Amino acid sequence: MLLIQTDGCPTMTVADMSKLLNLTPRSVQNRIYKKDLPFPVFKLADSGEWVAHVSDVATHIDNQREEAAKLMQ
Repeated sequence: MLLIQTDGCPTMTVADMSKLLNLTPRSVQNRIYKKDLPFPVFKLADSGEWVAHVSDVATHIDNQREEAAKLMQ
Protein backbone atom coordinates (compact mmCIF):
# COMPACT_ATOMS: atom_id res chain seq x y z
CA MET A 1 0.00 0.00 0.00
CA LEU A 2 2.74 2.49 0.90
CA LEU A 3 4.67 1.59 -2.24
CA ILE A 4 1.62 2.60 -4.25
CA GLN A 5 1.52 5.97 -2.48
CA THR A 6 5.21 6.54 -3.23
CA ASP A 7 4.89 5.44 -6.88
CA GLY A 8 6.95 2.31 -6.21
CA CYS A 9 9.84 4.21 -4.62
CA PRO A 10 11.21 2.40 -1.53
CA THR A 11 11.68 5.68 0.34
CA MET A 12 9.28 8.33 1.59
CA THR A 13 10.10 12.03 1.41
CA VAL A 14 9.26 14.58 4.09
CA ALA A 15 6.19 15.51 2.03
CA ASP A 16 5.09 11.84 1.97
CA MET A 17 5.68 11.49 5.72
CA SER A 18 3.76 14.68 6.46
CA LYS A 19 0.69 13.41 4.61
CA LEU A 20 0.83 10.06 6.35
CA LEU A 21 1.37 11.52 9.83
CA ASN A 22 -1.12 14.37 9.27
CA LEU A 23 1.57 16.95 10.06
CA THR A 24 2.98 19.87 8.14
CA PRO A 25 6.28 19.27 6.36
CA ARG A 26 7.86 21.78 8.77
CA SER A 27 6.62 19.76 11.76
CA VAL A 28 8.14 16.61 10.26
CA GLN A 29 11.44 18.46 9.76
CA ASN A 30 11.35 19.65 13.37
CA ARG A 31 10.73 16.10 14.59
CA ILE A 32 13.62 14.85 12.46
CA TYR A 33 16.01 17.34 14.06
CA LYS A 34 14.69 16.48 17.53
CA LYS A 35 14.98 12.75 16.71
CA ASP A 36 11.32 12.45 17.61
CA LEU A 37 9.92 10.33 14.78
CA PRO A 38 8.79 6.76 15.46
CA PHE A 39 10.93 5.39 12.62
CA PRO A 40 14.47 6.05 11.35
CA VAL A 41 15.17 8.69 8.72
CA PHE A 42 18.31 9.27 6.70
CA LYS A 43 19.81 11.19 3.80
CA LEU A 44 20.80 9.40 0.62
CA ALA A 45 23.45 12.06 -0.04
CA ASP A 46 25.14 14.72 2.08
CA SER A 47 22.98 17.49 0.70
CA GLY A 48 19.95 15.34 0.00
CA GLU A 49 16.49 15.41 1.49
CA TRP A 50 15.62 13.37 4.56
CA VAL A 51 13.80 10.14 3.70
CA ALA A 52 12.40 7.12 5.50
CA HIS A 53 12.36 3.56 4.18
CA VAL A 54 8.86 2.34 3.39
CA SER A 55 9.37 -0.88 5.37
CA ASP A 56 10.27 1.09 8.53
CA VAL A 57 7.16 3.24 8.17
CA ALA A 58 5.02 0.16 7.48
CA THR A 59 6.38 -1.51 10.63
CA HIS A 60 5.41 1.57 12.64
CA ILE A 61 1.88 1.47 11.19
CA ASP A 62 1.57 -2.25 11.95
CA ASN A 63 2.73 -1.68 15.54
CA GLN A 64 0.20 1.12 16.00
CA ARG A 65 -2.57 -1.12 14.63
CA GLU A 66 -1.61 -3.95 17.00
CA GLU A 67 -1.63 -1.59 20.00
CA ALA A 68 -5.05 -0.25 19.02
CA ALA A 69 -6.41 -3.79 18.58
CA LYS A 70 -5.21 -4.73 22.08
CA LEU A 71 -6.95 -1.70 23.56
CA MET A 72 -10.19 -2.63 21.84
CA GLN A 73 -10.32 -6.13 23.34
